[in-house]
Amino acid sequence: LIRFETYAEFHEWNEQEKLMSLMEALTGPTSLLLQNCREDLTYATLLERLQRRYGLGHQYERYQHQLRTRRQKGDESLQALCEDVERLAVLGYPDIAANLCETTLALPAFLRAIADEDLRTEVWRQKPKTLHEALAEALRVEEWMKLRQVWDRQCD
Repeated sequence: LIRFETYAEFHEWNEQEKLMSLMEALTGPTSLLLQNCREDLTYATLLERLQRRYGLGHQYERYQHQLRTRRQKGDESLQALCEDVERLAVLGYPDIAANLCETTLALPAFLRAIADEDLRTEVWRQKPKTLHEALAEALRVEEWMKLRQVWDRQCD
């Protein structure tokens, strides 16, 4: 719906044009929402039906819990972890501004989720200000740790 709203705003559609375009776009199971519609269906009521049927309102707490408990899986890359943490933050807290969500929710969640304790500690010490700074620092430190392991093995 966000993409649809953006598209409608760009094309300066009125409420009736939005309603007709959204009705046309609904296919498969979502088109069943149009059954038993009264003739006075409005864009707002159709959005309400979509939110009630497919909306995330009741799932916010689930995503918030997943964000709080997220930990890096054994073979998961730092990039994949970062993307998932960012996704969970947006889904769990959709009403919070993106920059605030990143710095106050996603950043600490990402740092907590890093599996390697030494890596996590070193990234914390650098005090990154954004999620992407933390990812860049984690990748840098991870690479340094790998190189050090190779060097230690060669010296043994």
